[in-house]
Amino acid sequence: MRVTEHALAQNPHDTNLYRAYGRLNQILGNLPRAEQWLAALVKHSPPRYADLFDYTAVLNEQSKYPQVIEQLNRAELIKKTDPMLYLRRGGAHWEMRDWLQADADFKQALNLDPKNADAMWVNGLLDLQLGRFSAGWERYDARWRSQRFKSNRLITSKPQWSPNSNLRRVLLWGEQGVGDQIFYASALRQLQSLTDKVTMLIDARLIPLFERSFPAVNFLPNTAEVSVEEHDSHLPIASLLAQFVHSIEDIAKHTTRNYLQPDAVKVAALRAKLPQGKPIIGLSWTSNAVKIGPHKSVPLEFLEPLLSDRFNFVNLQYAQSSTEKVHASIIRAPVNCHMDLEGLAALLAVCDLVIAVSSTTVHLAAAQGCPVLLLDANKLWYWGNRDENNFSYWYPSVQVFPRDHVLASWSGVVKRVQAELERRYPDGH
Repeated sequence: MRVTEHALAQNPHDTNLYRAYGRLNQILGNLPRAEQWLAALVKHSPPRYADLFDYTAVLNEQSKYPQVIEQLNRAELIKKTDPMLYLRRGGAHWEMRDWLQADADFKQALNLDPKNADAMWVNGLLDLQLGRFSAGWERYDARWRSQRFKSNRLITSKPQWSPNSNLRRVLLWGEQGVGDQIFYASALRQLQSLTDKVTMLIDARLIPLFERSFPAVNFLPNTAEVSVEEHDSHLPIASLLAQFVHSIEDIAKHTTRNYLQPDAVKVAALRAKLPQGKPIIGLSWTSNAVKIGPHKSVPLEFLEPLLSDRFNFVNLQYAQSSTEKVHASIIRAPVNCHMDLEGLAALLAVCDLVIAVSSTTVHLAAAQGCPVLLLDANKLWYWGNRDENNFSYWYPSVQVFPRDHVLASWSGVVKRVQAELERRYPDGH
């Protein structure tokens, strides 16, 4: 670093040093400094495709999506054959909630490289968001070949189950996060109706809740080993809906409503512990998802307009930071919302309403029919499948309040949620 600084002092107009200093700061994770030097580079030298592309990588990591789009438009004038340009620009358009431009860019990336798994996967995700399920599910399967998809795949010699097969003993195995496993399980009863035996590998924290809700299914922890004699086929859980849902109308036909059943004894015990006399509203405002969590999360101070003393608010945070200061009016949850999902499910059943960002908590509430007002950051495809009143097709008890785009203030969303809260509880009860 000192050598580069010395070289810049001696040769302040050498753009090669701007390039080197920008890339070095990027590698070291100093993104603002990397942006500073790469911005100077593309401003003061003839545009080069590689420089513009590197610059947009730094901008992208800082969520500066309008600038990403602007600079990639410049890069496209130089080179139109790189599918990565269209994937990055399409991703930026998605973040800005411009589905039409994102769709065009993702399709162009796939046209340029039809075997590109990332291009196929993101095309599939957008297809699903827009309700184009037949094409979406087919492309969504490319997730297993994508370097960006992090779930582990089951290694098995058994064929994959489909409704048209004569296979009757299926091993359904969990992938992605806990919320995803809950979401895709909405088609579990449909699978049961077409098979003789279902064994499901699932997050161990969900097993008691799922055993009560689906008593005929054999549930095992994700880490369990299953004898090959016990099943004749397999299916990753995120491919379950693909077997049945090919249009918006198929969602109501082939998925189950209110399919999770909390422990009635726990529900009664928790109800007795919480204050009475006012509607109980559960709050969850932060997502701990590694990459998209910061975009999904709402700073707690934005929710303060909702904290009326006409309600009892309960903290439903799935995994709260030890340094986070919680508003004094929010009651501490009487269960461990991260480790005790049985307890969390029961607590959600006690709530009259849940206000939350997209998280496992929302899936757990919605899968048992609890009313939810969802503060949505447009990060997950299935919240885009909603009716004219913004109620989810997948979870009819969830009303979706989408953010205008990923950089928009949450204040507008909170105002709409506050208005809905007043509509539902005009007198506070």
